[in-house]
Amino acid sequence: MRLALAGGGTGGHIYPAIAVVEALHEGGNEPADVLWLGVPSGPEEESARARGWQFAPVRAGKVRGMGVRAPFAGVEGLASAWAASRHLRRFRADVLLATGGYVSVPSVLGARMAGVPSVVYLPDVEPGWAVRFSRRFADVVAVTCERSRRYLGGSRVVVTGYPVRSSFVSGSREQARRRLELDSRPAVLALGGSLGARSINEAVLRWAPQWTPRFQVLHVSGRRDYTWVKDTAKSAGLVHGEGGYYLYEYLEDMATAMLAADLVVSRAGASTLGELTAAGKPGLVVPYPYSGAHQRQNALYLVEEGAAIMLEDAEVRERLGPEVSRLLGDERTLLNMAERSLSLARPEAAHALAELVVSTSRKRASRVMPTLAHEDRVV
Repeated sequence: MRLALAGGGTGGHIYPAIAVVEALHEGGNEPADVLWLGVPSGPEEESARARGWQFAPVRAGKVRGMGVRAPFAGVEGLASAWAASRHLRRFRADVLLATGGYVSVPSVLGARMAGVPSVVYLPDVEPGWAVRFSRRFADVVAVTCERSRRYLGGSRVVVTGYPVRSSFVSGSREQARRRLELDSRPAVLALGGSLGARSINEAVLRWAPQWTPRFQVLHVSGRRDYTWVKDTAKSAGLVHGEGGYYLYEYLEDMATAMLAADLVVSRAGASTLGELTAAGKPGLVVPYPYSGAHQRQNALYLVEEGAAIMLEDAEVRERLGPEVSRLLGDERTLLNMAERSLSLARPEAAHALAELVVSTSRKRASRVMPTLAHEDRVV
């Protein structure tokens, strides 16, 4: 099977695709080759090339909210779809898996032009504009949780869960803590995302000196904020590996850090829905206040299911310290939240989505847009 992937911008769109390829290998359906369609110089290109996969650049940008520029963006989007179509034809793709982000729109449209069947995966609870649009051209739509059906409907929606890498379900807290050389004190993992969440980083730096006598702090700052965080932490007497404070710019092996922690502080991006629950950890989630309400819906889902507590971005600097201290000091509440978190997990999600991709690859698109069927019509 020749598998094409599309998606990127954030880990929440990248890691599900990686998890599906892992699952295909484990299931004996190893792809003959993998092509990733993504934005040039984006994190998806780095992820693809690091794994030896082919990468093809597809330009993408938002149309929603562009006002009078929307028609021009639409023309550019159609050109990007043509480019994606050519990449898929040259690669001889059997199927496309699109995991979200703006690049998924021209990629799925390009797959339809090229006669390549496609699967669109929605990692968040609520779909953004890209998924709402691209699902019209997909053969099937996979979603993380049952709640997403209210936004999509239709018979082509399949609940698979959020695909996580196998390391999230194969490890244990004890193994992870030994690997990170943690002691017996409770540990809080604070995540700033792949780039950085300034408000979370500021809050952690404010409260960590008060936490470390009682708790261990695993602080993943994100690449954008790392230098500033490191300098500020040093000024506050926080040095990596001393007194229970550990600072990381970025962690590829997020599973070990999450399994080792007793509480996770993070944004409420799509990856939180899968990784937090797969590890069975209580969450203290801070939804990003911009770019639509997708993170808020993710956070509300976890809160309503009893797996997390939500803090607003504007209040995290003041409330993070007391909330972390309260939760880590309340073993019963932590245990209840952990149980609720684990109950939401779908450990077979990667395999379920992989099987959906395989079954979809066996179908060829029965219809190709008649006016866009031949490459020689590209001007």
